[in-house]
Order: sequence, then C-alpha cells, then structure tokens
Amino acid sequence: MTDTSPTGVAVVRGEMQPWSDATGPRTPAGGPALTALLADLLPQASHALVLGPHQADVVEAVAACSGAVTVLLRSVSDATALHEALTVGNVRVVAGALDGLVEQGGAAYDLIVAADGLDRVLGADSPELDWPRRAAAMAGLAAAGATVLVGLTNEFGLPNLLDRRPAAQRHGDDEWRPLHDDPARPTSPVQFRAALTAVGLDVSALYASFDVAGTMHTLLDVDAAAAGRPGHPAARLAVRALEAAAARQPLLAPVAPGADDAARAGLLGAVAPGWLAVCGAGAPPHTAYAEADGPGRLLVADRDGDRWRVSVAGATGAGDLVALDADAEVPDTETVERLLLRLAAAEDVPGFRRVAARLGDWARTGGAGLVVRLDDTGVDGDGLARGLLAWRAAEPASPAELLAAAWHRFRDRLVDGHHRHPWPPWLTADDLVTMWLGMSGEEADAAVLDRGRRIADAVAAAVDADTGDTGPDLRAVLADAEAARVRAVELAGHVAGLERTIRFRDQQLKVRENRLRALRAELRALKGSRAGQVAEALRKVAVIRDPKRVARAVKRRLR
Repeated sequence: MTDTSPTGVAVVRGEMQPWSDATGPRTPAGGPALTALLADLLPQASHALVLGPHQADVVEAVAACSGAVTVLLRSVSDATALHEALTVGNVRVVAGALDGLVEQGGAAYDLIVAADGLDRVLGADSPELDWPRRAAAMAGLAAAGATVLVGLTNEFGLPNLLDRRPAAQRHGDDEWRPLHDDPARPTSPVQFRAALTAVGLDVSALYASFDVAGTMHTLLDVDAAAAGRPGHPAARLAVRALEAAAARQPLLAPVAPGADDAARAGLLGAVAPGWLAVCGAGAPPHTAYAEADGPGRLLVADRDGDRWRVSVAGATGAGDLVALDADAEVPDTETVERLLLRLAAAEDVPGFRRVAARLGDWARTGGAGLVVRLDDTGVDGDGLARGLLAWRAAEPASPAELLAAAWHRFRDRLVDGHHRHPWPPWLTADDLVTMWLGMSGEEADAAVLDRGRRIADAVAAAVDADTGDTGPDLRAVLADAEAARVRAVELAGHVAGLERTIRFRDQQLKVRENRLRALRAELRALKGSRAGQVAEALRKVAVIRDPKRVARAVKRRLR
C-alpha cells in the first residue's frame, strides 16, 4: 500500500483516475433511512471496513461505533473528496479495488458495511469477477463472528422491468460496471440468502431496499413485504418507495398496479429495486425505515400481529400542512381508497354511498381534525383509522373542507389512473366532489371546494413523487391517445351532424329567397297595371284630412 501524500489517501491496486462514482446517475449509498438502521443495529467494533461508495453520513455513523475505520473507494478523486469532508479522525480512506485490498492483506475486520453493493468495487484492470466471487472476496476480509451489511441491486425490480428504454440505453460509460449480464448473480431474496450462506455469511435479517439513485428511501423487512397485501401498510410503504425510485426514468406503465399485483401474489419483496442483508448480528429492532413527508423526516414502523406501531420524527417544516410526530397504531388492513375503487369498478353506487357516509362520520368525530387522505386511511372494523403519515391543516379547516380535500385527491387518482367508475365523463371535477361530499353528509359551496383543492395540492406535493421531465408512462400515453381518438370520432360525428343541419337550413333559405323574389316580381307587376294605379290614387285620396277643401280647389281649377 502506498500513500498519496499530501492528500492523506492510501492507494492499493485497482484505483481509477480520472473517475468518479459520486457524479454519475447513481450517487453513493446513504440517506436517513440507512443511517437510522446503522445506528440501531451496528455493534461496537475495533476495526470496520466501509466497502464501496457511501455518503459521509454513513461513514461517520460507522466511525461512531468503531475504533478504526477503513473506507475503500476505487476512485482517487472520490477518496480525496471524502477524506477532506470527514470530521472524524479514526477513518482511513483507501483508493483501489476490492481485489487489490485482498492482495494487500492485513488484519480482518469485525464490521463490514457494503450497503452500496458489490457492483462498484472493481477497477478497470481488475479480473472479471462474477458476483459470488466478489462476495467471497468480501467475506474473506471478515473476522470470525463479524457483522456484515451488504446490498444487492435487483435486476428483476419493478422499476427495471417497467423501464421503457432499450437495454443499451440504460447503462452508460459514466457508471462503469464490469458485468451487466451475470448469470451467477442472485435475483431473488432466496437466492441472495443462499449466495451469502455459500460464502460463510449467516443472514440474520433481510430488508427490501428502495433507493432513489443511491439515496435510501425505504427499508422494509422482506417477510413483512411478502405478507403485505394490496392497500395494507407494507404495500403502502413499498408502493410509495417504488414510485419515488422510478420517478426519474421513463416507464412503460405505472409501478403501483404492478406492485399491487406482486403484493397479491406475496412477491412484493421479490420486485424491490434491491435488498440489504444483515449478517452475523442480532435481529433488527424495527420492521421498516422510510423517508417520511419532508427532508430529514424519518418514519419507523414495527409490525405486531395485525397492527403496526408507527413513529415519525424530524422537522415539521412550514406550509399549508403541519406534520404530526405523535406515535400511532394503525391496523394491518386495506385503505378506504382501495375499497372505494373496488365499489366504483363494480358500479355499486349504494355501497360507495355507505362507505362515503362512514367517512363523513369519521371525519367529523374520530378524525379529530386530521387531513383525510383516502390512499392512507385504513379500514378498522366498522370504523376507520389514520394512516402511516398524518397532518393537520396549518390554518383551521372545517370537516367539509377536509373531506373536500380527500375527495379532490380521490378524483385525481381515479381519473389519472384510468380506473373504471359509473359516473359520466362530462361531470367536472367540482361536480363529482360536490356529489361525493353530499354522500358524506356535507354541503359544498365554491369556498369549500377551493379550500379543499388547495389542501389536496399540498398533500400531493408532500407525498407524491416528482416525475421531473420524464412525462407520463407509456400506458397512460396510449390510454390518453385512445381517449383522444374516441373523442375525435365523437366530435367528427357531431361536426357531420351540424354540417347536415346547415345544408338543410341552407336549402330552406334558398327556397324562401326564391319565394320572396317571386312575390317581389308579382308586386311590381301589380303596381304597374291600371288597377294598381287606381288603387294608388285611392290610397292617396284616403289619406286627405280635409276633403271639402280639396273639392273646392278642384272646382276652381275646372273653371
């Protein structure tokens, strides 16, 4: 090993320069969800290894529980930048490849963190090691009884399956991975466990990981994910994380329906974007770690039978919504939205009306002034229960305004998702919301609808993934195109009917014009005849006011 003084970065074989794993499409692993798991899970270690690109907060979390930490990065520039950014003194940064570190030898590590996975640990001159051989090389660095955290990107993940870009366009030279088609690579939770067991690592816990370009969004226990059904809390966490993970890539179809189908089959953990395995440590204390409704806000959840205990903490921020940090217990049941969508698809309007009435009663009593979000509000027996995330309006809002916000959001998701429903297409958004508010026992006016619209927009900004400039998915584009084609045919028929009516009216006008011309010709002929002249003279005589005076004047002329 050599030292690149004055930078303070050591070098082993396999370093890459110029190169950076921090500026490509996938950033180093990190995020509040990952650091929270590390804080709960990592034991005290004498010598730890952070393998691959990780954000500085991950390195500092490992350093907080370790006597000494070695960080291995293949990029010299990334290693130098990390060394300058760290504020702890027990970290040594090494630039090079995994095989170079193995060749260099040294004491074994009692803690290894490779949350970024093993895809960015080889250099340009490293041997083409497949995934099992890379895992074996990592395991060879671990001491007996060591704690190892290792991640794996899932090639079978929903965002990858639904990516509409050709395979040649999904990867570029700026992310340099030695193998994109590795037949030995694990592609399921069962295969991942077996591959780690084969290299001598005992998997004590396995999380489905959902990251946004490297930054961890959600960690969900794979067993809880497999047990989750559509609309249940585990599926809600997974769907929200999948939408965030796929927000910046062009899609063939939305990920939510595919995630619901996977949850129905018990395969939700198998279609996650990746997994994070915990080896050689005790059971993790929590079932799920997830990014909440704002920067720095973290949701921690535990599944206990048919209930979930939820805790949300972090800065509440400002705006139209005030996030609640109180711990809560929510049922492991489906959401009100799924129930309403099922009733709408079956055209069961009476059943829809009964659920809307229950929603109105809960908003006025049990809701306690909470912002109602139907895609997170659970069915709890004969009543309803708050969801995983909860807010109050920054300014006081009436139950009618909160219900209007809920129905506005439901209408947006109903129409944008192209769901079946029994209501005619010419009803406007305000018409539908007014009708549904009436089912919930509330009267709607313009002010209530406008306030509800603003609250619904604030909820969407807080929880919905920002798709950026990728546009809608291909399925939505095709559905919109088909709807536009049908609309064009309808309008063409309407235009044809109007043209036919105009032709009939034009013919009627021509007949009337010809009749008027004939009548004018008859009138001119009548006026030129002797009878017409006599009639004209009589007409003039009839309008004389003093006929006697005229008679005397005529007599004088005759004389």
